[in-house]
Amino acid sequence: MKDLQKPDNRRTIGRVAPLPFLPQSSARVWLRATVLVAAVALILFLIWSGSDAQAQTFRDVQPSDWYYGPVEVLAGMGTVRGDPGGTFRPYAPETRAEFASAIAALLHLTPTYNAVFSDVFVGDSFAGAVGALYEAGIVQGSAGGVFEPDAELSRQQAATLVMRAYAYRLGSDLEVSAELLTGEEEVALWLQGFKDRAAIAPAHRASVANVYHLGVVSGFDDGRFYPFLNLTRAQAAGVLYAALVVAPPVRYEPAQLVPGEAGYPTAREGSRGPLVAWMERKLGAISYQPGAVDGMFDARTAEAVMAFQKVEGLDRTGTAGDAVWSRVVSAGRPTARNAVSGTRVEVDLTKQALLLVADGVVEMTVPIASGRQGWRTPTGTFSVERKLPYWRRSALGLLYKPVYFRGGYAIHGSYSVPPYPASHGCVRVSVFTMDILYPLLPLGARVDVYY
Repeated sequence: MKDLQKPDNRRTIGRVAPLPFLPQSSARVWLRATVLVAAVALILFLIWSGSDAQAQTFRDVQPSDWYYGPVEVLAGMGTVRGDPGGTFRPYAPETRAEFASAIAALLHLTPTYNAVFSDVFVGDSFAGAVGALYEAGIVQGSAGGVFEPDAELSRQQAATLVMRAYAYRLGSDLEVSAELLTGEEEVALWLQGFKDRAAIAPAHRASVANVYHLGVVSGFDDGRFYPFLNLTRAQAAGVLYAALVVAPPVRYEPAQLVPGEAGYPTAREGSRGPLVAWMERKLGAISYQPGAVDGMFDARTAEAVMAFQKVEGLDRTGTAGDAVWSRVVSAGRPTARNAVSGTRVEVDLTKQALLLVADGVVEMTVPIASGRQGWRTPTGTFSVERKLPYWRRSALGLLYKPVYFRGGYAIHGSYSVPPYPASHGCVRVSVFTMDILYPLLPLGARVDVYY
């Protein structure tokens, strides 16, 4: 489940290993079946590869990509599918429903329809797969009796699901089962090569250790596993291929012990990497505005982090330290105070945040700077009275695209938006945020301001 740009011989998923993969006579029945499936898949793949017209199933999966082989084989088996436009979207997040459907297909499970999960319905394309995996003990759902089919699958969740599928396929083969890690000392030994092993949830530790031991997954080049990062569609194909189509390329020696980290390094403007990209994606999904999901911690990312810190009651630094990393994993979308239909704005002066609300759902959450001491921002329910699509110079300073909601009080853009009340009574937001807000606040739009 590594972001594989430069595959090598050891830290790679989806690479075919020499067979057999276990010593002597282990897994005789299962291994013969696995070899047969793999052989058929590879023969079909070679046939497809012999024709230029058929060698590439998806427009965005090239023969030079590390995931090309797994994707092509799984597509030929009907296990993975692309979009109607002929793309696979290899770097898009894998969803729980997609992964469940693929596992059920590879295990040849008979679709089963039940009412176990309140968010899985008979008409859903994945319903039969989810029901079958539940009956097989492979999926268990989330708290509250939901499956969350559209939720992004984390790397540690994928490890647990694929290990349950692997164990299901093993069945009663005790010889192979004996090869799996069960004791905490064994698990700890096989996790010792990950700097962030402490971040792996207790429920997933054994699974992560086992998929690493089997050679199905690896960490990132920086020595971390990043358990809560989302699994991409390309990585999902590699994992499924390595674990359930061909014989896993087992590792027989754990990685060398590296010092463990209590948390992740603080990210700030100028930082980059997969953790930043994951945070950008997560913050964007719950209404904060980090800009492009590019793994670059820029001013937009810092503003989104600041808004998140304000809403969550964390220190307002605009940097992502331990408190942000631990909180953002399980954070959800903020909730509006008032239940009113239509598109409107709520300004929370206590949290110093502005919420754009559409029919009760918070669509945007951004940081503000309201009136400082002696220049109190008025509270109450107002509406947009007038608006100006340009910089306006007032007696108290410059206002970018002001949207007036009471006399001279406005929501406007500014180059200075500190994390505390600092204005002359207006509601300041950043210039780039005002460019987004301005067309969304028509004349008459409701504006609620409160403590």
